[in-house]
Amino acid sequence: MRNITSADFTPFDWASVAKSQRRLPHLTQAGAIYFVTFRLADSVPLEVARRWNDDITTWPAANPPPWPPEMERVYHRRFTMRLERWLDAGHGACVLKQPELRDEITASLMHNDEKLYELRDYVIMPNHVHALIRPLVVSPASKLLGAAKGASARRINARLGAHGALWMDESFDHIVRGMDSLKKFQRYIADNPVKAGLSAHEYTYEQRWELK
Repeated sequence: MRNITSADFTPFDWASVAKSQRRLPHLTQAGAIYFVTFRLADSVPLEVARRWNDDITTWPAANPPPWPPEMERVYHRRFTMRLERWLDAGHGACVLKQPELRDEITASLMHNDEKLYELRDYVIMPNHVHALIRPLVVSPASKLLGAAKGASARRINARLGAHGALWMDESFDHIVRGMDSLKKFQRYIADNPVKAGLSAHEYTYEQRWELK
């Protein structure tokens, strides 16, 4: 386990970020730490996902960044927290309850660890994955995980005898604003299985950062 202190942390700065958007907004800042979520394609009901995608497109357009702290909190109550509630509700087949399938994700994530990114705390839930990563190249965090998602999807589909998209193609990523926020995300990752009422064999969790 690696220690991290405030001296290792690159503070978030709106002036230094690059912005892009598909359905979801993405910010890129060199040296930043990201909280990333990617989910199975069936993890949110289609109609709910459509409404959410419409909202997350129109709301930032009506409230363009940079945002003061209170607007940041509004954004995360409206979008981040709502997505987490949907995911923890356990929609879809939740195939990642199977340990051997979670092992495929762990192997895929670890493949580019210390190459494209530093992989830190993560949890693999029955229908989604949360991870803290620090990119080692300047690229949107969601793109850096594309290879891991693709490799794990191929191997999981082969095990299941399935075809088609396993993951939603676009991941959610959020630049961690400061050490206090990093600690909150770390606690969230650790506590997520308990809050979702999972048994020990239904998830995989690893703490890889000790905050000092």
